Amino acid sequence: MFNRKKILLVSFFFLTSCNAGQPMVTDEVIKADKELKDGAPQAALELLRGHLAEHPNNAETLTELGKVNAALGRNEAAALYFQKALKIKPQSLGANKGLAKLELQKNPAEAQKILLSLTQSYPRDARSLVDLGVSYDLMGHYAQAQESYKRAMYIDPMLISAQSNLALSYAFSGYYDKALELIAPLATAPDTSTLKIRNNFALVQYLAGYTSEAQRTLMQDMDVHQAVLVLNGFSKFKNQPMQNK
Repeated sequence: MFNRKKILLVSFFFLTSCNAGQPMVTDEVIKADKELKDGAPQAALELLRGHLAEHPNNAETLTELGKVNAALGRNEAAALYFQKALKIKPQSLGANKGLAKLELQKNPAEAQKILLSLTQSYPRDARSLVDLGVSYDLMGHYAQAQESYKRAMYIDPMLISAQSNLALSYAFSGYYDKALELIAPLATAPDTSTLKIRNNFALVQYLAGYTSEAQRTLMQDMDVHQAVLVLNGFSKFKNQPMQNK
């Protein structure tokens, strides 16, 4: 098994409603989530610290703390917060997704169990289907991964993470033309072209044998030395077994 966690896109987590008898999502949690989405996890953490003392059993507060700690790279703490939230609210969408994302980094099979259950409970949550697809890709089960991404796209045709990950999955399974056709427009359109998408485009180009083009794509965001280092890192994706092609 090989590690693709650095090139696979990840989704934002959604807050869900609280248990009966608990307050709804508070202003502090809403503000913290905005800080997190704005790229300021430390500011989000400061907002939540005092709030936790007042609401120690609020599933949304615990879930948000899990998300913040995950963004700061404190995965063990993040897992504990998600687990605490799930003891209070076992069907929490945000806490289950957060825990699954952590498991994707070290144990895709365990993440897949969580995500399969989650997609049954929330069949219209497109981002859970994307994460499920990632788990299949990490295990080399490309056909199942592609089906998950397509299901997500059916629910939300504008979900860019589903389209980008589908392109990567096509490339991993050897369908380079289909992968390039899907991801090239995403990497060049002003409303969808991001660093992550461009890096994914470069990986697809590399896997398809277009090394010079991949380097040029990378050099939109970095110098030639950095681009060469990234290309060298891409080499680990070559010659992988292609299951379920």
